[in-house]
Amino acid sequence: MHKISFILLFICFLSIPGFAQQAEVWVSTTGSDANVGSREKPLASLTMALRKVRELRRLADPSVRTGAHIYLAGGRYSLDEPVFLRPEDSGTAESPTWIEAAPNERPVLSGGVTLTGWQKVKGTVPGLPKASTGKVWVTDVPFIGGRPFEFRQLWVNGQKATRAKDTPYGTMSRILSWNKTEQTCWIPAPKFGDLSQAYGLEFFIHQWWAVATLRVRKMEVQGDSAQLFFHQPESRIQSEHPWPAPWISKETGNSAYYLTNAIQFLDEPGEWFLDTRTQKLYYYPKADENLSNAEVIAPHLETLVRMTGTVDHPVSYVQFKGIAFEHTGWLRPSREGHVPHQAGLYMLDAYKLKIPGTPEKKTLENQAWVGRPTAAVEVSYATHTGFETAGSSIWPLRGWTTTGAFNTTTSLEICSGILAVRGFRRAFFPTKPWKLICRISPRMNGKSAIS
Repeated sequence: MHKISFILLFICFLSIPGFAQQAEVWVSTTGSDANVGSREKPLASLTMALRKVRELRRLADPSVRTGAHIYLAGGRYSLDEPVFLRPEDSGTAESPTWIEAAPNERPVLSGGVTLTGWQKVKGTVPGLPKASTGKVWVTDVPFIGGRPFEFRQLWVNGQKATRAKDTPYGTMSRILSWNKTEQTCWIPAPKFGDLSQAYGLEFFIHQWWAVATLRVRKMEVQGDSAQLFFHQPESRIQSEHPWPAPWISKETGNSAYYLTNAIQFLDEPGEWFLDTRTQKLYYYPKADENLSNAEVIAPHLETLVRMTGTVDHPVSYVQFKGIAFEHTGWLRPSREGHVPHQAGLYMLDAYKLKIPGTPEKKTLENQAWVGRPTAAVEVSYATHTGFETAGSSIWPLRGWTTTGAFNTTTSLEICSGILAVRGFRRAFFPTKPWKLICRISPRMNGKSAIS
């Protein structure tokens, strides 16, 4: 009789939500997507784990009645495409989905490609400074998806390396003048010899509250000065937009700049240069780096996680916890330049109105249209979702129903941004401000502001 009572009591406990077992799906870098997804036989990818949970929910499996946990073991998960979450991946208030690190583990979702096969440069490389002879290493960059692999960032042993530039690390030069009519800039003549064959040369300039990147089309040296001509569309946008403009001041100095992305600039430890014509990557290692066993990673993806719902069916009750996001790139500056208006939003077109005023604002003098950079994590129309990363808390995100967007950038340089959110109504921010590592830049109704 006592045994029967105990069994009935145990069954009652199982019927209480807090005591009911939740579904568990395990993922490991040593797993296989042909496995069942148990702790003993884990899957290999988060994508397949999401599919498994999605199917359990579709079939109303009892195991997800009180929730589902996807556990990622430690290690780097190199992605070939962004992890895609859709409305069908949604949980409920009673049955949320948790995507989290396994206990005491640190999983990393990475958009990077590991580069190996390094050798010291042998022979002569056109343009390489004589002082760098015998110090630079080289490797072949693979083709990905049948196309040349291009990137703008590089990590060596977990540290972001410096793209070769014409000034010592931490310093910049000053422009001489800017000609808006000719869409050109005058700078002191570079002391690196002939740069006319420097394919991919770029000009980085600080102007007021923003920094811009322009691809150099041509350089004409005249005595101790050089005139720079730029590719379109950034040439026109840079010279036509009123603000932020290049700073010209005898009192405080003109805008600071540097030139980058030429093998002629590869003269300091920690610098690299990618020759996209030969698909060779050159690196000048630091004193404590050994390229024979160093971990060198270049970003391939621009987005790691894409959470996409709709107005009627938002993604809901999905939480990320304890997972790091690393190694994403952003190639738009290499293809169209980057002339930002504010908070990283780049200008698609901008100019001063000859006759002020629009139907909405009669006194408007300047007009601009902006685009939004991609981000490592992109969220569109979601509710009751959140991201608590391995190194920081981003925040839980609730109740997005109207049109709008968040885009954030981070000093950790996941690249153009760590999180982009579209379609929000309100967001909850942590009470401890030191948990925030991002600079937030909301855009509403076509206008941008810094918060």
